[in-house]
Amino acid sequence: MKKALFFLLLSLATLPMRLSAQVNPQKGIIITNGNDTVHGVIDFLSDARNVKACLFQRNGESGYKSLSPAEIKGYRLADNSICYVSRLFNNGERQELLFAEFLIQGGVSLYRYYYDDTNYYGFVDGDGKEVIIRDDKLNSDLSTYNKKLQDRRQKVQEVNVLMSRDNTIADRLWKMDLTTDNLTKLVKQYDERYCTDAGDCIVFHYDREKASAVSRRFYVGAGIGFASYEAPSYSDGQSKAFSGNDYNGIAPTFLVGADFMFPRFSRYLMAQLELCYTPHRYKASKEMLEGGSPKMSIDELAARIGIGYMFCPDSRIKPFIKGGLHMAWNMGIKEKNVRFKYYDGQTAQEKTGDLIYDSETRLGIYLGAGVDIGHLRVSAMWKKAGSNFNGLDEKGCGILTVAYLLKNNK
Repeated sequence: MKKALFFLLLSLATLPMRLSAQVNPQKGIIITNGNDTVHGVIDFLSDARNVKACLFQRNGESGYKSLSPAEIKGYRLADNSICYVSRLFNNGERQELLFAEFLIQGGVSLYRYYYDDTNYYGFVDGDGKEVIIRDDKLNSDLSTYNKKLQDRRQKVQEVNVLMSRDNTIADRLWKMDLTTDNLTKLVKQYDERYCTDAGDCIVFHYDREKASAVSRRFYVGAGIGFASYEAPSYSDGQSKAFSGNDYNGIAPTFLVGADFMFPRFSRYLMAQLELCYTPHRYKASKEMLEGGSPKMSIDELAARIGIGYMFCPDSRIKPFIKGGLHMAWNMGIKEKNVRFKYYDGQTAQEKTGDLIYDSETRLGIYLGAGVDIGHLRVSAMWKKAGSNFNGLDEKGCGILTVAYLLKNNK
């Protein structure tokens, strides 16, 4: 049990690293240096990776091929939401061929370069003249504030000259945060007002916030569970009375839960949170008394948190596996009509009656599998809690549930 719990905690701790290592396949195309268009799948992940190479899998082939900015002219997603082009980046210190994100195509075009964990924006006029301005956080490092301020002033004036038909450009650049959305809006407005002779202004926009946000899927359901409990025999080392009975049986369970998907990192992995209520009502497997069989009752509230893996996320039928931590609050624990021993002073006495146990918290693990079919989820799960502070030991529990999946939310 301890080993299983250790490996489960280790798995949860390394989840962010494993999520970031997962591919994020998107339909797209590449433009070769010979101006050929090739369709396939692009592994679209982080800015740091996207600007250095394009991982591309041609339609009909298996395996991804890493293509550098020198090997292709660019690549884009099939829905035209984002486009990268091979451009020579020059920040005044060194030059490097990168994949730049093409934000605006028009009389004045706009590119975004991601270099050394910093965003740079390139304004390019119809003659190919480029001004690159850096997204410096002026208040992030007071020791370099004056230099950053001087560099910002110079670049703002250069952009102002490049977009000289609008005398508000410099003032607006000074007041705004240099973000993709703000600069795209600035250039788009300029092109649509002053550069109509250059043709339509084309905006390539990828909603990064939407793509990186957690997608939530809620569900409600019910099911049945088979559980087994053991009440240890009385021990001289204990101060409580125990009956020594074994209990097992079937009980209903009611649940609500949520899946949290991370489409930016992986289409297959998800985090899961589930809350459930189970009224355990069982008879003993032995020891018949005059008042009937011994009975046990436990009202259990439980929370489960873990990870799941969806095998076919794009299919109508989606099988999955799951596992994680199980935390239960057991309340109202009673044994009725039982024979038990207790100490009366120094003498052990035997008595028939009811036992009431202290409520407790149990910690354990769960493993399961299931399938989503449309809005219906059918799953089976095994759980084991490793605590018996009040004497009752949960030997294990199998649960079968049916749930209704609500509409996804962003």
